[in-house]
Amino acid sequence: MVTVGELFDFCEDIELRNAKLYARFMIRLGSDDDRIAQFWEEMSREEWEHHIILNFGRDLCERARMMAEPVRDVARSELEEVGRVVHLAEQRVKTGNYVLHDAFAMAVDSEGSEGDELFLQLVRLIRQAIDRLGEYHLEVRLQRVGRKVHDHLDGLIQAIIRLDDDPELVRRAREALDRHPVVSGT
Repeated sequence: MVTVGELFDFCEDIELRNAKLYARFMIRLGSDDDRIAQFWEEMSREEWEHHIILNFGRDLCERARMMAEPVRDVARSELEEVGRVVHLAEQRVKTGNYVLHDAFAMAVDSEGSEGDELFLQLVRLIRQAIDRLGEYHLEVRLQRVGRKVHDHLDGLIQAIIRLDDDPELVRRAREALDRHPVVSGT
């Protein structure tokens, strides 16, 4: 079983690693087409925003004394699989041997992994901390997070359609989106 603290450590790391991957895509692939640069810059920024939300939530969960509690719905194997997907993309990017289509495929693999579900699990835990602490004024910071995760994946799909137009990759991305339904109030 995974503790709340371990889940925060893991998800913060994954969000930063994805932000760096997308920034590398922007630098390498965006030089010839500003639309590509803007897309990957936005994807990277959104990953950084996820990291900021987690940092904010970590403080709340620490103050609510939740960090050592087990997260019953999360198996260590889920963390390992998400980490493996991101590691493979990082290794590929290090080689420099990829084109836009490959970057889209790596992003679909990463976004289609359980990483978003782990992130949303932490958002639910942050809400529990807000309840325990009675600091309901902080709830506004978490509103629309589930919608943003959905929009993040939808933006990836739209970019694939506009810039790559690979029906198989679009299908895979849509399947990932379908696995991450928008949860009202997350």
